[in-house]
Amino acid sequence: MALTTNTWTQQSAVAFNQATLSTTQNLIDEVQTNIQRGVLTANTTPSTGQITNWLIRAKEKLMEQFGFTWKRKFSYTDTTASYYRYALPADFAGGGAVLRDLTQNERLSPMNPIGFDTDYPDVAGSSNGAPEYYCIKDRELWLSAPADGTYRLELEYDRSGSDSTAETWDYLPEAMLFKLTDYATYRGFMLLQDWTAAQAFKGEWSESTHEGSKTDSKKKWATMNYMIPNWHYKK
Repeated sequence: MALTTNTWTQQSAVAFNQATLSTTQNLIDEVQTNIQRGVLTANTTPSTGQITNWLIRAKEKLMEQFGFTWKRKFSYTDTTASYYRYALPADFAGGGAVLRDLTQNERLSPMNPIGFDTDYPDVAGSSNGAPEYYCIKDRELWLSAPADGTYRLELEYDRSGSDSTAETWDYLPEAMLFKLTDYATYRGFMLLQDWTAAQAFKGEWSESTHEGSKTDSKKKWATMNYMIPNWHYKK
């Protein structure tokens, strides 16, 4: 069966307070202050377009490299009768995920792909019903049983940083936004061939992200009562 053409809608999320760096222009202005080469425009070196791309790249690096608690995101989609294969959200970063049936107010049971295929070798031939089990295969969500109607499913997952709009910053704490400007400043000095300044800001970026990662991992460790999580799979 072909993938279902489904749309994931992001649930409302609490945004961090951003007093100084609340917009893309604020971030660019911070880099401009660091570089001290006058007003940056679309035609300067570096250009505002280049800086924006570096900021986005730095944001995605944070999402990819570190397990920050604020990576979690909630999105929902509606099932289509008789379908069991659904594309995952475009910014799904892999890893552990939780799937809830909001229509029936139940949590679906996760399975690993091998166990799922062993128990349900012919999902298409199964009787339709309320989905009970799910597994994630690469960037696809597989359900059993195939839905017998419309169910609203909510997925809790880690975002990649590639948001619905590339210039989404509000889910990042402002301390992280300053780190993005350190990275963009480092790349700007590289472009200007000011190697000493570039090295200084590269060091600032590397050190601050390392410290941020350690701090966040301590928060996670504490919230788990200092115990390793136990993932339960059927099979």
